[in-house]
Amino acid sequence: MSGTFTLPLESEQLMLRIQDFKIINSDQIHSNHEPVLILIAGDASDRKFFRLLGKEISAICMQFPKWEGGYGGDPISWIGMHNALSKMGLPVPKVIEIDETNSCIWTEDLGDIFLTSILSEEKLDIDNPNCNEPINYYKKALDLLIKAQYPDIKIDHPAINRFFDFEKLYYELNFFITHFLNGFLNLNISEDNPDYNNFYQDLKLLCKKLDSCERVLCHRDYHVRNIMLKDNELFWIDFQDARMGPHSYDVVSLVRDSYVKITWKTRQYFYDYYIENLNKVREKNNLNHISALSFNLELLLMGLQRNIKAIGSFGYLATKKNKPNYLKYIHQTLSILCSKEAQIHEETDIKAMLPNLFKLLYDLHEGSLKEKLNDKIINFK
Repeated sequence: MSGTFTLPLESEQLMLRIQDFKIINSDQIHSNHEPVLILIAGDASDRKFFRLLGKEISAICMQFPKWEGGYGGDPISWIGMHNALSKMGLPVPKVIEIDETNSCIWTEDLGDIFLTSILSEEKLDIDNPNCNEPINYYKKALDLLIKAQYPDIKIDHPAINRFFDFEKLYYELNFFITHFLNGFLNLNISEDNPDYNNFYQDLKLLCKKLDSCERVLCHRDYHVRNIMLKDNELFWIDFQDARMGPHSYDVVSLVRDSYVKITWKTRQYFYDYYIENLNKVREKNNLNHISALSFNLELLLMGLQRNIKAIGSFGYLATKKNKPNYLKYIHQTLSILCSKEAQIHEETDIKAMLPNLFKLLYDLHEGSLKEKLNDKIINFK
């Protein structure tokens, strides 16, 4: 294996090789079969995932497009972050075997239950007793973030030199312009066009404010489809893009997730829970408390950036990856962005701070661009 980070395997190597098994779809499973690999639904990346059936172990094969490292979404980064998170005591799947030749990492099979799987109600609501179980799991997920942000032991890991700084945050907002506003809606917005000077100034102001935040380790894609449940315990997956960023980055990724409807009262409950427990850990580490007032402002700004980036990803997946299923989450994400709770802080009016950005969001949600957006979603091919 190349790279700086080595990974001790949790079990004896079994010489699992993808070419040694027949690959079938789930509808081809029959009772008396030889060991096979079942192609299973993956994430939004270019990786392929297979489930091993009919052998003495149950395993998942994660196949990368190629064996390389250095940019984040690659096998070397996955291994490095797995190594670090394991040493920190974070729950990640056990590694069974690493096969560089076929660009495969074989891990234990965590099953099919994601955090989203236990959300039986239309909305996650702190006032609904039927939501008690998922709410408790969300709290555990927030506890795990604090554990990663303030580990008991210092660990070197690939994320230590990757940052959500101004350049990265601004790149993500431009990703929204490139792949959603221009690529999906064909609006032809450009920083060279003087008509959009004020709009781009708003984007830069948002990134400058977030760039000034204290940085901790971030999972980078912390939503309900990257948190799995096995034996009533949570597990992290898809952590290879981890980097250093604001405390709020993963918090809003989870609590302002595009895939789940959550009441704002419930969101605030989670925010209060997180900051209370965060400050307990900071106190143990002889660090000053973070005030709820300042953190609530960071949450609003970070949530704005994350939700905008998510819409950009939905446009990218549709136009570049031919995965239009994510388009159905655009309106839900816009409703979060345009709700009054996403704009008003105790001391700061976010909408007044970034008027040109919010004008565009309102135009998409309920204004001049709504009809065009609806038409594009309905008729996308």
